[in-house]
Amino acid sequence: MLTLKSFISPLQRLIHLPRNAFAFALLGMSITACSPEQNAGASNPDNSHQPYYHKVNSKVLEQLDGYSVLRKFSGTVVSKQTAQLNFEVAGRVDNIAFFEGDMVNKGEVIATLNTELLNIEKQQLSAQLKQIDAEIVLAKANLERVNSLINDGYASKQNLDELNAQQQVLIATQQQLAATIKAKQYQISHAEITAPFSGVINQRNINIGEVINSSKIAFELQKQQESELKVGVPQHLISQIRQHQKFNLLINNTKVKVSELAINSRVNLQNRTIQLRFPLPSELTLFDNQLGYFEFEQFYPQTGFWVPITALTDGIRGTWNVYTIEPSDNEQLYKLVNHSVEVIHTEQDTAFIRGNLKSGQQLLADGLQRVVPGQIVKIAE
Repeated sequence: MLTLKSFISPLQRLIHLPRNAFAFALLGMSITACSPEQNAGASNPDNSHQPYYHKVNSKVLEQLDGYSVLRKFSGTVVSKQTAQLNFEVAGRVDNIAFFEGDMVNKGEVIATLNTELLNIEKQQLSAQLKQIDAEIVLAKANLERVNSLINDGYASKQNLDELNAQQQVLIATQQQLAATIKAKQYQISHAEITAPFSGVINQRNINIGEVINSSKIAFELQKQQESELKVGVPQHLISQIRQHQKFNLLINNTKVKVSELAINSRVNLQNRTIQLRFPLPSELTLFDNQLGYFEFEQFYPQTGFWVPITALTDGIRGTWNVYTIEPSDNEQLYKLVNHSVEVIHTEQDTAFIRGNLKSGQQLLADGLQRVVPGQIVKIAE
């Protein structure tokens, strides 16, 4: 039992010590008295230090025969049918019924030419035809008279031959005039542009009062609700694309699935691609020459594993390493083993690798910066 006397007696001895020795002795006493380890040891003499094992996240490896990469090919939306319309005859534009952006139905008249000159020429030809008809009647009458005179001996066969030849010339001229009148009538009836199908006027290149020739393009007519997406893809992908029954398209930021596909048989000389044509649903709102995309998962045959990007760490000389979690003598503890791997393909947060790994092995999924190979760890539940 401590008494006041037993405490004072040592203190008196310290007072007689030199100043420096007294200060160190007093400091040692205060540290010893305030040490929590000694107090804890005194209160619990059986307490022992437990080793710490870092907890890690694991991923079970699964070996695959290859990997797929999503490829996106851009293309152009075009109408299945677009017509460049022009007049079949030259003339002056008399009327324009539709303009750019207007919807027209099949058979409607879009524009007409002035046909006054054509009608006058047709009338001239008709008058000439009537004249020829009258001359043919006269020639027939002359032939009948000459035949009767020959029988009586008052005319020669030469006169008969001349009249026959004259009649044949008149008949040929009659046929020529009749054909020319039909041609004029054709020009008159085709001095207008009619819509060959229902669609929208995309372009107008003529104006009222303008004199044009038959080679000038007057209108561009685009058929509505029958559009397709044209996409160029590399030639080596055609065999893989043919194996699919459904195709994923991206139009107006909307995913569209189609089942029909037409493959061109000629390589584009400019970009060395094969053109694909996908018919588009009629309910989509589409514009000619707008962009569209064909999404295709290209498969690469290569044995390997998909792992998180966080499971990779850099090694020496540009190599990549992963840590596998191997069992130890203790069922609850595991050992980290380093493996060098080759990165085949990477995506946003995953990578496809190959190396000396097996299916079923546990891989350290993240936190490689906090551990080292050979370290004993626990797997987080």
